[in-house]
Amino acid sequence: MLSRMQFKRAIKGGAGLAAVAAGPFVRRTPATTGCILAYHRIANLGFVDPSDDDWNVPPALFERHLATLAECADIVPLADLAGRCQRASDEGRPPVALTFDDGYANFHSQVLPLLKRYQVPATVFVITSLIGSDGPPPFDAWSVKHCGRLDPEAWRPMNWAELKECAASGLVSVGGHSHQHLKALNLSPAELADEAQRSRNILLSELDDISCYAYPYGSSRLGYVPDSYVSAVAEAGYDYAVTYDLGRVTAETDPLRMPRIEAHGVDSEAIIRAKVLGTLAPYWLTDRLRQGRRSA
Repeated sequence: MLSRMQFKRAIKGGAGLAAVAAGPFVRRTPATTGCILAYHRIANLGFVDPSDDDWNVPPALFERHLATLAECADIVPLADLAGRCQRASDEGRPPVALTFDDGYANFHSQVLPLLKRYQVPATVFVITSLIGSDGPPPFDAWSVKHCGRLDPEAWRPMNWAELKECAASGLVSVGGHSHQHLKALNLSPAELADEAQRSRNILLSELDDISCYAYPYGSSRLGYVPDSYVSAVAEAGYDYAVTYDLGRVTAETDPLRMPRIEAHGVDSEAIIRAKVLGTLAPYWLTDRLRQGRRSA
């Protein structure tokens, strides 16, 4: 009998294969439509937990994703994505922005060197109360369970020195991912405002140009992006914010409710290409399975 994780991975993999198979029969995504890919952990783990999702893409696979994207799309800063869609023609290469949630140390050790190798930009969203923590994020059940058997870079948050090195590269934008990674369903408008404003204030105390935000758990359908949270993020001074709603970005997309497409550890190069250039229809099922149990 399949475990919960085996079933979930099978559904994700099946959706990817369906997207690839549909490729010849769907109209190519025009360059006036952008794509935001969402990653979390980029680490060498060596095992799959049958009950908890690791939200991981191995570094070697992530590099293959980058190579594929470099061939079929233009990787642009998140802040430039909407404007790029407005200026593009239907015949050009679609713009893609890379985002990474939770601010794990493996972003510094694994992702940053690859960004430098390929000379492409990315945005990393950090939880300000956890910067420099020597323990796993409390909301991350997988990290809490397995931190004792892995190198800390697989689960610990970045510290300020690592964040500053990323920002100094000129390729990485640091964004807010709230102060405590709490669920909006459980918070009042005042508490949501505090989560957004405190995160930006803390980041600005050490870094420059903090303009992007990622809503924790991120699903509008599940209630994690209420209007009060969007207003709080705008009032805190953020210009852009990403959700976990499935979709692509166009010139008409609300900059404070930008949708994203998850990148999975079961995504081959062909699947990543299909996510950028092809249909998203097979992923509506995986999106419906989202429960907001742990991350994003």
